Amino acid sequence: MYEIPLKTGKEMLAKNMIRVGIDIGGTFTDLVATDEKHSLWKIKVLTKPTDPSIGALGAVRRLLEKEGADPRLVRVVTHATTLASNALLTGNIPKTALVTTSGFRDVLEIGRQNRPELYNLQVERLPPLVPRRYRFEVQERITYDGRVLEPLDTSQAVRVARRIRRLGIGTVAVCLLHSYANPRHEKKLGEIFRREHPSARLSLSSELLPEFREYERTSTTVVNACLQPLFAVYLKKLEEGLEELGVRAPVFVMQSNSGTVLSHQASLEPARLIESGPVAGAVASKFYAGGSESIVSLDVGGTTSKAGVWSGRGFEVTNEYEVGGCLHGGSRVEGSGYPVRFPVVDLVEVGLGGGSVAWVNDALVLHVGPQSAGASPGPACYGKGGRLPTLTDASLVLGRLSPSFLLGGDLRLKPELAYAAVAELVAKPLRMDVIDGAVGVLRIAVAKIVEALRAATVEKGLDPRKMTLVAFGGAGPMFTCEVAEQLEIERIVVPPAAGLLSSLGLLLAEPLHDSVRTVLKDAGDVNPGELETIFRKMEGRAADLLHKEGVKQREVKYQRLLEMRYQGQSYELPVPLLGRIVTVGVVRSAVQDFHRIHQTKYGYSQPGKPVEIVNVRSYCKGKPGTIARVMGRLAREEGPRKSRRVWFMDGHGIECQILQRDTLRLGTKGKGPCVIEDYDSTLVIPPGARYVIDRNCSASIAI
Repeated sequence: MYEIPLKTGKEMLAKNMIRVGIDIGGTFTDLVATDEKHSLWKIKVLTKPTDPSIGALGAVRRLLEKEGADPRLVRVVTHATTLASNALLTGNIPKTALVTTSGFRDVLEIGRQNRPELYNLQVERLPPLVPRRYRFEVQERITYDGRVLEPLDTSQAVRVARRIRRLGIGTVAVCLLHSYANPRHEKKLGEIFRREHPSARLSLSSELLPEFREYERTSTTVVNACLQPLFAVYLKKLEEGLEELGVRAPVFVMQSNSGTVLSHQASLEPARLIESGPVAGAVASKFYAGGSESIVSLDVGGTTSKAGVWSGRGFEVTNEYEVGGCLHGGSRVEGSGYPVRFPVVDLVEVGLGGGSVAWVNDALVLHVGPQSAGASPGPACYGKGGRLPTLTDASLVLGRLSPSFLLGGDLRLKPELAYAAVAELVAKPLRMDVIDGAVGVLRIAVAKIVEALRAATVEKGLDPRKMTLVAFGGAGPMFTCEVAEQLEIERIVVPPAAGLLSSLGLLLAEPLHDSVRTVLKDAGDVNPGELETIFRKMEGRAADLLHKEGVKQREVKYQRLLEMRYQGQSYELPVPLLGRIVTVGVVRSAVQDFHRIHQTKYGYSQPGKPVEIVNVRSYCKGKPGTIARVMGRLAREEGPRKSRRVWFMDGHGIECQILQRDTLRLGTKGKGPCVIEDYDSTLVIPPGARYVIDRNCSASIAI
């Protein structure tokens, strides 16, 4: 293993600060910690679904007690959690109220005229997060350009606030028509609620998302309001638990935009945290890609597989994200979930992971997922009461997993239980032997992972054959070579601690705040001074937040974008600004860039057509974190050589050499077939493939 216990005494106190990253997944909770002496600790424990903080605090307790780390030296804790998405998927959210402009009470239910299934006349949308009886109207009207058409009826607003208080509703979303153009009435409503219902948590759309498109803005504000009480309680409990353990470091939380935010701000804007864990893994994949400027990341966890793309400019980012919706072919079905308009790293997801259940339907067709055994009871081989065969069970039957090495031996697997589950519920219904049934599970799993990668690359006009595949997650390295073969990808990188890479990504992420403001101006008529004023205001707020997070002014980096479209279009494209100050020349240059970007994305452009500036957007970021690159020096001596029979996609079993990852030093070369076992993951290399341990201690594989 790569861990080096910290020393005790005076040497510990000599400026040897520790940074901790904790990622809570559906099956495992992962912790990675590093210090300034390049020590690295890896801890993986089962997640407690009913209370995720138990697993997180348990991992920290193990770091402090078993590994001997001093809690006084922990400088920062960065956290990623699936709490937001799980709450929305299960409907386990608090009672929430919505206050909106008179006549717009039903925006949440009307939505857009896009059906998730075009030809299904019986399609049912997700129920609104706020029932109609808890949606309230107030008399007021502001026009799209910010003029007050009808003043706010303050006496009615007071009655609404008092009624919400009497109903015992403690969280309120406020979204008035065109408040992005003039927030005066929303601010007044906020003052009334703070006076009449002071205990209520408020989400004002003009503060949260001053952007046009009424339905999406309302949905985002409501999602945020629903999550606020959950995150406030959860983060407070986590911080109090850390303090009881002697850790008094600030807690940061990973956002969906690939940056971190202080826990206090996270509890105010939890809708920004929905995809925090998977995004952290994508951040780390760029670090380990060996300088490649074209990367596709593959994260196979216990429940899902996610694929993301990094180009030379950065991650593929989308604002058109829906939480809780359906998936089809690895893509989210538009109109099937709750829209959240914050920037999200564009990850393609399929319901396939190590805990995915293999099952045979009435037509005798084998399926894998999307149902998952999760952490409780888990796969049959865990011996915790699970009876259903999973991808993990099939992998154990096929010799791909060691019964005694997972989590360094802390999690002992029971092959006889895996064999029995696959035999009874897969092989027997299909009238085949157990090995063939397990190979069938493997083939379907690989096909579904390939589906996700194709959706992230080919369906977006990208050629995966020219990209580097970075595989991680507890199950990612086990299938990555077969996946690469099907996509004709020639180079694979499997980072060290691949099963905990999302936690590593938390240590590499940078503090980041994004802001947006709708302007709706013709590019030819816009006043550059007005745009500059908007940018400076957004950047000033972000810089203040970064200062509270300990970022020095000289370390702050700014990125400005104009989101533009041709007049008459419904959607806009982001265009980075080249100049630090907005001038007429900078705007003209942005228009030319817009034509070029439009040509690249859609295959045509219309240089003679007027261009409209829809939104101005700003990203303000601090300095990213670092982790040790010297783990290869910590390799221990190789023990007795081992081998076992491993089955591959063609159904043939081959006697394979079994290697331990922590015995492979920098520059070590080898070829398949072989299995490389690590504390947190298992890498299966098929015949014909070659590997080398590179300078980042990653296994670089050539197919």
